[in-house]
Amino acid sequence: MPAQTVSPTTPATGSAPTRRQRLRYRFDLALSRGPSVVIGWLGLLTLGVIVLGALIVALLSMSGINGDGVSPDFGEALWQAMLRIVDAGTFAADTTWGTRLLGLLITLCGIFIAGSLIGLIASGLDQRIEELRRGRSDVIEHDHTLILGWSSRVPAIVSELVIANESRKRAAVVVLASADKTEMEDTLRTAVPELRTTRLVCRSGEAWLPQHLEMVNLAGARSVIVVGDGDDATTVKVLLAVRAAVGTAGPSVVAEVSDGETAGSVRALFGERLVTVSSDDVVAELTAQACRQRGLSTVFRELLDFDGDEIYFDTFPALVGTSYLDCQLQFEKAAVFGIRTADGTVVLNPPPDRPLGAGEQLIGVAEDDSVFTVSPVRSAPQVLETWPPSSQGDRRRIVVVGWSELGPRVLTELDEFMGPDTVVEVLVDPDLVDPAAVRASISVRHVTVEVGELQGGPEHVAAHAARISFHEVILLGYRDISTDDADARTLLTLLAFRQVRQDGEVGPVRMVAELLDQRHAPLAVATGADDFIVSDELTSLMLAQLSERHDLHQVFVDLFDRAGCSIELREALQYGAHKATTFADVVVTAATLGHTAIGYRLARSGEVTVNPAKSASLHLLPEDEVLVLAPGVG
Repeated sequence: MPAQTVSPTTPATGSAPTRRQRLRYRFDLALSRGPSVVIGWLGLLTLGVIVLGALIVALLSMSGINGDGVSPDFGEALWQAMLRIVDAGTFAADTTWGTRLLGLLITLCGIFIAGSLIGLIASGLDQRIEELRRGRSDVIEHDHTLILGWSSRVPAIVSELVIANESRKRAAVVVLASADKTEMEDTLRTAVPELRTTRLVCRSGEAWLPQHLEMVNLAGARSVIVVGDGDDATTVKVLLAVRAAVGTAGPSVVAEVSDGETAGSVRALFGERLVTVSSDDVVAELTAQACRQRGLSTVFRELLDFDGDEIYFDTFPALVGTSYLDCQLQFEKAAVFGIRTADGTVVLNPPPDRPLGAGEQLIGVAEDDSVFTVSPVRSAPQVLETWPPSSQGDRRRIVVVGWSELGPRVLTELDEFMGPDTVVEVLVDPDLVDPAAVRASISVRHVTVEVGELQGGPEHVAAHAARISFHEVILLGYRDISTDDADARTLLTLLAFRQVRQDGEVGPVRMVAELLDQRHAPLAVATGADDFIVSDELTSLMLAQLSERHDLHQVFVDLFDRAGCSIELREALQYGAHKATTFADVVVTAATLGHTAIGYRLARSGEVTVNPAKSASLHLLPEDEVLVLAPGVG
């Protein structure tokens, strides 16, 4: 058997490593621990060279340093050795060959050792700056709002939180996402140029990694918003990481979850500390409601954003035992529309004679919490003569142009409110979606749905739809093309439908458009859309609201549940509002019908007013509408 050749630098199997190999191994370990360890060793080595040089000078009583004929003491020798380390030209003034040689050796050590030390310090600073640029430094903010994840909704969320934080002197919003820190900051600064009293901090990292959650001080956060961007798997991982990091006693959490079963599972895991929001459910519900009634999307935006009137909860011990109707009339500048019981149950639009119990809270819409105070209506309101709603034909035709995963939910919502004489015609582009898949995804019980394949430009689509008179048009954005292309297609189709002329007996056609990018909303107004639903905006508003007021979740659940209360715009005639002198008259008249009046809409301008002053003079026309909370349909 031939002899095995063993490398002199590699020990044979089972043999002990040499001293040189052990030193090399420790040196490699030191280097792998980062520049701080190497800087420490180089600093000690530099100090050793200085001390050794000073000892040689002192022990040998060497003279001629800087041309001086006197041998320096140890302190002076130490100083001179250090000067030769940091300045290569210092030993040029030495006059004897002994001091020259020693100065040269110390200077060479300074060039190689101290130079390496300076280089490592500079490299360490560069690495630290790069680490800060990448967003990997710790956050010491406390009582902040923490956003985990990144999507197109984050700028809108931050914008709303900035408005909500105006009354807070030291508010902060921290964003942790896998996106680049600089890109996130640039995007947010462009979308929210004025941060007012809010500090914005962005960090790059994985929101489901415990060490990254610790970096953004999860335990010290006031509330957490998890942005899923349609990926429920990532959302679940983030929620599990949050629970593992802070347990069940951490901050309140609001998460965007698309799938209903997944939402139920994570709520069971977190309990009342977690509320979930489904973007598609919210948009589908609002699209269906906006199709039935003009102006409802404006109402919901008013209730969901922090600008203008907001929803508040508060206790009023002086009103305990007072009926719900009388409670409504005790607030001149707030619109009371519900009660929160002592056990936390939300009751919207309760019976007018229901008394307010001890420990219960009133729910109202007010401009600010400071005006949600008792200030009784100055004049006694009067009950007006009511009229039955005008008859609208049961036969209706609705045209849906475009398709996405939102389509089946919109049709399901419409099916709950429309009768069997309603026909919904869905027009899709076969180049963008599969018509067979569209037909298979639709499940309705009352309305009749027809799916048509149609290619061509917006004017061709509008002309095809107009072959039969229609009452409403719903435009859905295609999700498989870019957001800009989808919204451009929607806006052009809106313009094309505006040019269609129909039989005068049909009446005005209601047009509802879904936009994917909120920046295009002003363009939708210019096209003449009656209502436009911005997917990102509505979900962002709801996430921001729930992060600030967790209790609002029950209110939203009731409003978006068909069996719960619904916000509706009804004819002014139904409440005799065209004869009202103040809005308080409308409030008491609506109460006789079991409704809660909170505003009105002017038919001519389309302007919606939420929470008008009850004693201010009011002049409504019969064609105007009253905004009410009405009982659900069962």
